[in-house]
Amino acid sequence: MKVLLITSHLKVGGIPVYTVTLANHLRKRGHDVFVASGGGELKSELSSGVVHIDVPLDTKSVLSPKIWITVLRLRRLIKKERMDIIHAQTRVAHFTAHILSGMTGAPYIVTWHGFYRPHFFRKLLPCWGDRTIAISEAVAQNLREAFGRDDTKIRVVLNGIDRDKFRPEDYETRICGIRAKYGLKDAPIVGIVSRLAPEKGHMILLEAFGKLLDDLPDAQLIIIGDGRTRGELEKKAGRLGIEKSVFFFGRILNVAEFLAIMDVFVRPSTIEGFGLGVVEAMMMRRPVVASDLSEFRQILDDGKAGLLVRTGDSGSLKDALLRLLRDPVFARGLGMAGYEYAVKNFSADRVASDIEDIYKKAVHERK
Repeated sequence: MKVLLITSHLKVGGIPVYTVTLANHLRKRGHDVFVASGGGELKSELSSGVVHIDVPLDTKSVLSPKIWITVLRLRRLIKKERMDIIHAQTRVAHFTAHILSGMTGAPYIVTWHGFYRPHFFRKLLPCWGDRTIAISEAVAQNLREAFGRDDTKIRVVLNGIDRDKFRPEDYETRICGIRAKYGLKDAPIVGIVSRLAPEKGHMILLEAFGKLLDDLPDAQLIIIGDGRTRGELEKKAGRLGIEKSVFFFGRILNVAEFLAIMDVFVRPSTIEGFGLGVVEAMMMRRPVVASDLSEFRQILDDGKAGLLVRTGDSGSLKDALLRLLRDPVFARGLGMAGYEYAVKNFSADRVASDIEDIYKKAVHERK
């Protein structure tokens, strides 16, 4: 099949990682894959044979003229290559795919990676596609309840990870060197990988970490990712008097290197579509602490593959972190349980296979 994946950009982040991973594994399965985006660091991660098309789609507005420039460019490509399917990832990509499908007759699929407010325009023109993929059951439920999406047209496909990029054995002898490279001590490290946004729970994490330092004064917190709340978080660390123990590293391409040096991975989100970083940490055999959301319960096998704590409760978060840092045997066991569960349930090969099946059904129905 000839597949066109459309997304806003390929900068470091959850949706771009999903797009690149899917593109590479579809290519591995023998499909001709094209990716249209505004570009970014992850463009270099596309495997040989995957074609990237630069389009000015790095916008959040469906009213942007950039969409129409993109439509004209991709319309010619779809007709020339006789694309079998279009698969869109972000809201502006959904809208673009909707227009392109109408112009060319190519079926289109959309993936919903999170929760959207059901405002007027989104309900008026939801751009569902021939099939709608939800990355978790909670996202699927939101589609049904807030938008009234036909349940028979929704398919839940949990995210997957490229295991070749998350191999803990590649870092076992380099832990001390990596810590030294980034100016970190040979002392306990708690880490988070996430976009810096209010719903990701960084404020609660800082409060919990401040309490943790009372018991483990040498502990360090590393924060990977960037976003609009970085300034507020830095000020919060200063007010708590913990700024010398908190390290902000911004957006990082090689996430596995940072996961390898963490003693505990934490994700205290208050809202989450899936939580790709949690699965990446599991693949690296890191013990995970996450808030007790339905998405994390699904990923962590109801607490068998990681610790779940009360959402928004810095005290219970601190207690979970302290338990893991003081009991390395328990921490290693939890990390291994998470690894085994992730390997079994969250491989990129499984995701590509499931989505390939959705493509085939959509193409068949159009015919």
